[in-house]
Formats: sequence, structure tokens, C-alpha cells
Amino acid sequence: MFFGLLFLAALAGGTLWTALQKRLPAWQVPALSGFLRFFLAAWLLSYGLIKFNFGQFGLLHAEQLDTTYGESSPMGLLWRFMAASPGYQWLAGLAEVLPALLLHRRTVTLGALLSSVTLTNIVALNLLYDVPVKLFSGHLLLAALILAAAEWPRLWAFARGEAVPARQARRQPAVFRWGSWLLTALVLVTAGLHAKQGLGELAEYRADPANSQTRLQTRGFHPISPEPFSR
Repeated sequence: MFFGLLFLAALAGGTLWTALQKRLPAWQVPALSGFLRFFLAAWLLSYGLIKFNFGQFGLLHAEQLDTTYGESSPMGLLWRFMAASPGYQWLAGLAEVLPALLLHRRTVTLGALLSSVTLTNIVALNLLYDVPVKLFSGHLLLAALILAAAEWPRLWAFARGEAVPARQARRQPAVFRWGSWLLTALVLVTAGLHAKQGLGELAEYRADPANSQTRLQTRGFHPISPEPFSR
């Protein structure tokens, strides 16, 4: 019910925006694009950075290996799949952080395309493994697609091998230009700190004999010594 009302409100707002677009001040369309870029980048970074220190899926522990396949929920199975490979978690984090860094005004096309690819995979996993953030991840994908659709004339010209029309230059105040670079530097430093923390946690994890990967490497089978057969 609540999401239905939100959908109707969004539909009404979008219709009104489209009807009044030609009468709106020239700054409002870039303002909408800027809001979507900030919204999308903020959430991609929040999910991507925590993967560098295994804050979302964690690392695979003995009690998780003791859970049988039949006892696993779809979401639990996905979480253990991700937890089994620290390296894959880092790649997943990079796939979210890199598009976010490319959502600057000058690289928004590439950032929106990469975000769309990454979020399509995330939405599919959330839907098919019953992860309870389906609508929210769908909203993020929609934001990425809207940003990419705004660049459709330039993308279509590039795909056809024609001259790509130049984007209309809108000079930003120096504070915004410098601010975007400072935010990028801050994100890179934060990613480095998260990665350092993750490496420390991984070293402690592998030093603990209880976290031996032997059972995982033998495909989860538990060696059993058969008792002598008696008649």
C-alpha cells in the first residue's frame, strides 16, 4: 500500500515535471542530474567500501560450513557464497566504488553505464536469492538508467560511428570543481583504510586453525571412518 502510494506520487510528479520542463529555469535540469549522481554515488560507495573490510558478508566460519545445503535460505546461501572468497568480495566492492567515482559531470556517461551493469547484477541477485532490498536496489538501477538515458544522443552517435555531439558546457564555480576532487581523494583514502583493515582481519582469520578451509576445499564432504560391518 505504502509503495503503491509512492509510485502514484512519483508518477504524478514525473508527469508534472515533463509538462513544465520547457518552462522551468535552465538550472533545474542540471540540478536534477546532480541530485541523481550524488544519490547514486553515495549509496554505491556505502555498499562498496564496506566490502573491502568484509563488513557486509563477513568471512566463512566453521558454523557456516556445518549448515547443510537443505538448511540454507536462498539469502544465506548467497551470503556464504560471497563469504567463501575474500578476493571476490573485493572485486564486488571495486565494481561499486569505481562507477561511483566516475559519476563526475565530465565522466557521468561512463559512470552511469558501469553503474547500470553493476546494479543489474545486484538487482538480479536480490530478486532471485530473496534478499530484502529488492525495491531499493531497483531504485538505484533506475537512477543509473535515467542518467545513461540522458546521454542517449551521444551514445547513439558513438555506436553509429558518427561525430559525438559535444555536451553543453556549463562552467561550475571553483568550489564545486575542487570539492569533487577532494571528495574523490577522500573516497580513495577511505578505501585504502578499509582495505588495510580487511587485510588485518583476513590475516587473523587464516591464522586461526578453527577457520581451516580444508572442508571447503574438499567440497564440504565430512570424512567418515566406517565401522566394521557385523552380521
